[in-house]
Amino acid sequence: MALLLVCGLLSGCGTNVRWLLTEQGELTPEADRLATAAEGLGKGMEQPVYDAEDRQLAACRFLTDAVAEGMAQKPSAGQQFVSNLSAVVVLLVPVEPVESCSDAIDAYRESIVQLDHELTRLDARAGTRR
Repeated sequence: MALLLVCGLLSGCGTNVRWLLTEQGELTPEADRLATAAEGLGKGMEQPVYDAEDRQLAACRFLTDAVAEGMAQKPSAGQQFVSNLSAVVVLLVPVEPVESCSDAIDAYRESIVQLDHELTRLDARAGTRR
């Protein structure tokens, strides 16, 4: 009973690794689209997105490497158990590498939003000059 209480109190303190991988995959196409549009302007507005992308790739490399390794070989029952247990632990308790990855993805997302706002603002200005 005490274990359930502790787990209940801690739930939500950690990070969903599956969500991180999904988020990473969804942000990249949007970043590419916006960065390509910004590059055409020649103002260097895309650089913060590229920098944030590099930081999140570095911070999350352990996750993408683990996924690639898992896809390359079928895990044994013991390895699958450890993987499942690890996923539960990081959901319950903050784990530094996972939290760093999450923070880097948040910063990447914010850089994409910022670039989108800048491009929208430039589009609006161009529209008022006509």
